[in-house]
Amino acid sequence: MSLVHEGGKSVICTLESLMARLPLTPKLTSALGEYVTKTTPNYLRIHRGIELGGSNRSEQPHNLITDFWDSFSDTTGWRIDSRASRRNRVVELLPNVSSETTSERENEPLQGLSRNAATRLANAASKLADQIRRTEESLRQREAELASTAAMIGLESDGRVTADQIEQTISDAMNACRCDAAALYMLDEETSYLKARSVVGLPQDRLQNRPRELRGSRGDLEAMVQGVVTIDDMLTDSIDTWNCPEPFAAGICVAIQVDDIPIGTLWLFKETTTEFGNAESAVARLVANNLSLLLRQASQSDIFDEKDPDQSVQAIAQWQFESLPVGSVLADDWRVDGMIESPQAWATGWHHWDVLPDGTLMLAIAEAADSTAKGAMHAAIARAALTSHSGYRHTPAQLIQRVSDTLWQTNTGEQLVSLIYAHIDPDTGDGIVASAGTISALISSRYGYRPLVSNLSDPLNTSMDSKATNHEFHLLEGETLLAYTKGFLSAGADQMLLGGHVQTAMRLNDRNPLALLRRELIDLPMPEERGAISLLRS
Repeated sequence: MSLVHEGGKSVICTLESLMARLPLTPKLTSALGEYVTKTTPNYLRIHRGIELGGSNRSEQPHNLITDFWDSFSDTTGWRIDSRASRRNRVVELLPNVSSETTSERENEPLQGLSRNAATRLANAASKLADQIRRTEESLRQREAELASTAAMIGLESDGRVTADQIEQTISDAMNACRCDAAALYMLDEETSYLKARSVVGLPQDRLQNRPRELRGSRGDLEAMVQGVVTIDDMLTDSIDTWNCPEPFAAGICVAIQVDDIPIGTLWLFKETTTEFGNAESAVARLVANNLSLLLRQASQSDIFDEKDPDQSVQAIAQWQFESLPVGSVLADDWRVDGMIESPQAWATGWHHWDVLPDGTLMLAIAEAADSTAKGAMHAAIARAALTSHSGYRHTPAQLIQRVSDTLWQTNTGEQLVSLIYAHIDPDTGDGIVASAGTISALISSRYGYRPLVSNLSDPLNTSMDSKATNHEFHLLEGETLLAYTKGFLSAGADQMLLGGHVQTAMRLNDRNPLALLRRELIDLPMPEERGAISLLRS
């Protein structure tokens, strides 16, 4: 007999009446009334309407993998050399020598399968076995996280529960009660099923079993009413009245509750019949309380809205990508394009082009000296400064100085940035370029190439006054201006190689020489970020 809240009122009900209520709509949810949260995630809704079958004890995945390798050896005539595999982390095979194998056939496969073919098969099987183990571990951790969500009733926390924490607590209870195995089962949203969320002493594939119905689970139902139930003999009178979830001889079932609301049960199993006493019951209650507190430490947002450690970086990289201009025709017979390739998730460089109010074409390419995420912020500041200062009359040298001033004034750290900025008259092809730092430039045609910026200088913000260099140039029809960062040089692409590829593009009348350049250099290593910008006068 127990006191139960229903519809905000307290009523007295017996175990039999509670059992009759639970399987029927609205089941335990309405019996608990307003105390049950309505915001529990729908991760257990997939179990509705599934015809559930009984679960029998089966071998652990590790044993299944071992059985496969035994069958592999019997079928192919080759066996895994475990010592070589541990040492070299590769699969190596030896003849599967048995009592029927003669010394003359030591180097021949027993079943006629060659060593190379067997090795390929073994490598594929080894990768599949590794994937099974990884999947099993992911499932184990996920079940622990799902178990913790049942305890989040109107609570928020910054903690996070792990499978190891839950299993350690369950293992301590199992040892204290002198049991052989244990399993944690959690109720679904509709309080219709119990799903295994953590197991100790049982095969991990129990986590993959379908949930079992709460209807008819006398042990779980009685534990939810009394708090804890000790069962000395599961098969009293040869009738399985307790409906134990595992075929053991004895066990303890204790309810896991949050604010007096049952959210699941913990079963402790024993292989032999045992007389459990008050000490075991007390231990079970303490462990149930501990599990309840442990599960409540996990924040629901941490589990279902958990941010990947790289998600913020990916968002920054996406913003960088979307902010880059797309290759286009700036003016009649003038085509521009740019590229950035980085070994990191972010970029520390950028490129930009536009048509100024007086009709002059402008293009710029920059790269921060710091290759970390901090460098990406340095580059963003430089780009914002260039955009804000390019709207009024200026020379390339003046603009570079203003960008340098912005970097100098906005941070006490060394925001070092390399920058090339150029003006081109679209009618005449005359241009002026100012450069600071480690970015180089050349002009190429079908007849050859010539350096434009090759003398490296100090990057911006090295000192208060910019030490940018100025160069005047003239771009003829059929010529391309290419500016590129030091990442090309570190990968082995020097000025001669780059100029030669652009020259080839000009000979082929390629309207996008930068695309040809990327195709030619696709096999180069990428020790650091590389960026480039091209301006073609056709």
